[in-house]
Amino acid sequence: MTRDGRIGLKFCGGCNPEIDRKVLAEAIQMRLPQPFRLTTEEGDEPWETALLLCGCPTACADRPEIRGAARRWILISGKRVDDEDVSQEKMVERVMTKMEALLRQDR
Repeated sequence: MTRDGRIGLKFCGGCNPEIDRKVLAEAIQMRLPQPFRLTTEEGDEPWETALLLCGCPTACADRPEIRGAARRWILISGKRVDDEDVSQEKMVERVMTKMEALLRQDR
């Protein structure tokens, strides 16, 4: 996924959230295996993988200039993960399943 363990994190502006973006990001961070960690700090090179955490289905932050910050994205848009409806209770689990699949691809 990334040599230094960084997983990018971008948030929308939060104008109409259906979900608590901060709580969700914290829950995902707690489930990430070492050495992986979420970060909003961008470097000179794009992140290998990132989360775009939008509070509603509009996903207004899903724009080309944002997408250019990482090679691969998991898009959370309200109660959807990559265009799949997910209950709020199962959202962390679904994101972690996607993260684990990306980790396996990189081995």
